[in-house]
Amino acid sequence: MKACLSSASVLALILSAPTVLAQTFDLGEIVVFANQTETEADRVGVTVEVLDAQEIATSPTASVAQTLSRLPGVATNSNGGQGKLTQLRIRGLNDRYIGVRINGFDVSDPGSTQTAYNWGGLSGAGLSSIEVLKGTHSALYGSEAIAGVINITSYRPTENGTFYRYGLELGSFNTRRADFSVGQKTDRAMVALTLSRVVTDSFSSADENQGNTETDPYRGTTVLLSARYALNDQVTVGFEGLYEEQETNIDAGGGVGGDANRPFFTDRAGARVYAEIDAGAFQHEVGISYFKTKRADPLTTFGSPNFESRRTEVRWTATTDLDRGPLTFGIEYSHEEADFSNGTADYDTISLFAEHQIALSERLDLTLSARADDHSEFGSAVTGRIAAAWRPSSDTVIRGSLATGYRAPSLNELFGPFNTAVINPQLEPEESRSAEVSIERRFAGGGRVQAAAFYTQIDDVIDYISSPTPPFQGAYTQIPGTTTAKGLELSGRFPVTGAVSVFGSYTFTDSERPDGTRERRVPEHDIVLGIDADFDNGWGGQFVVNRAIGRVDGFFPVDVPDYTVASLQINYDVTDAANLYLRVENLFDEEYQTAIGYGTSDRAVYFGVRGSF
Repeated sequence: MKACLSSASVLALILSAPTVLAQTFDLGEIVVFANQTETEADRVGVTVEVLDAQEIATSPTASVAQTLSRLPGVATNSNGGQGKLTQLRIRGLNDRYIGVRINGFDVSDPGSTQTAYNWGGLSGAGLSSIEVLKGTHSALYGSEAIAGVINITSYRPTENGTFYRYGLELGSFNTRRADFSVGQKTDRAMVALTLSRVVTDSFSSADENQGNTETDPYRGTTVLLSARYALNDQVTVGFEGLYEEQETNIDAGGGVGGDANRPFFTDRAGARVYAEIDAGAFQHEVGISYFKTKRADPLTTFGSPNFESRRTEVRWTATTDLDRGPLTFGIEYSHEEADFSNGTADYDTISLFAEHQIALSERLDLTLSARADDHSEFGSAVTGRIAAAWRPSSDTVIRGSLATGYRAPSLNELFGPFNTAVINPQLEPEESRSAEVSIERRFAGGGRVQAAAFYTQIDDVIDYISSPTPPFQGAYTQIPGTTTAKGLELSGRFPVTGAVSVFGSYTFTDSERPDGTRERRVPEHDIVLGIDADFDNGWGGQFVVNRAIGRVDGFFPVDVPDYTVASLQINYDVTDAANLYLRVENLFDEEYQTAIGYGTSDRAVYFGVRGSF
């Protein structure tokens, strides 16, 4: 461990550079998701990474999951190409511990094996920002928010007028992409619509290097709609809508099943209405949302081929300004249900929450957050978070936080693995505790560095235990003991000239189960190095190299090969309204796997045009 920390420190000195692709620290920058109210970034006591629209668009990969995996502490694995099951990990913990929201919707699937979001079909088309909130935040967002929370916002205009954005792309695997956004804003109203479509033949989900040659195509359509209208100076009403339709093929992978030619369909749809009310001393927000996920796996050998889940949420918050900072409190109701082969299962959660942001001095801010959840199946759970941000100088922020969290068993964990009507009433919620401390510093000329140490422990983890012999049947069960994830993140960015910057990050993660075995698919060492360029003559681009070292995978975990993958994007501004780009993913044609038995892209080349007017 000491050797790893020492090597990490040397890397930090070499890089002399904050966050890969992101500008985590920017005095005056506003972050939305770290607290119950919008807060200046340097007054937030937890680690937040922020990607803006430009950083998303110029990332040398179309996949949002792969873009996020270049942030320190974030890793991804996929069961094939676009549209296939793709998971994120934050600080050594997998996707069942990560909350995901798009335009205010909780998009995790209550009907999946463990409530989580599948990142496989999400590209950066039409997105304006992504916030990655690391650490345990159940005190803000309830169950699942143990590793972190990711908040995604689609395009919407920020100035009065009518604006358009577009993108067209052609490339390897007969890939065709198109997206279009239109937004209009006045002093009283805003409306924005984003449409995107992706069609690709892709490649075999089961690794072609193991003799699998059948392609597994993907077709996906996304529609995002946002609207706001100020009825008067005190009341503003709004609407959010989301629709996704995805069609792909999946393979068994993992060395079993090969080219299955197995169709798989996913539809997501949601609507949310809300009102913001300025009542003088208090600002209120009340909203109701409905979100549905439908999945179909017609050729499955596990139970029913159809899965459908629904989530209804009602939320009211009130905020008032006290002498030393805002106080926010509220109540939330959530109803989740899923259709299984033995009927429909559901549960409800009623939550009370409060948060007080306290300016102890001009240089020190403290945030106290608490939440009480009453679950219809498991009773009550109380979680809390204390976070502090200290600015010893104008260019330095030191942050620290302590938090508790929990994860309630998912509907599928309770009522049947793989939809086979096996009931597990003995399961209880997982409970967690976490801590982090970080320091962030800016330098004259734009250089930035950040270091963060983190520690999380989870008691009585719920996992699927499979029989070691065919037909490999099993069940979800509680594993006695404590799972831990601890490590170190180092990141930085440093300008070489006015047009060229270098950036990089190193993450050391030690993630262990109660029996001392390592968590699957978590790189022990994760290194990212890159160059950003933006020249006055219209040319620019980004080159990124990612090295993952020390992973295990499989039902009976074994060491899997390390890999190094490089990607490149070159941009040229033809006019103020048109930008041409060339993107090359897996530039050096590396043969590697992020999940054992599943394929990844060979060298792939894409050419496109995007712009706005």
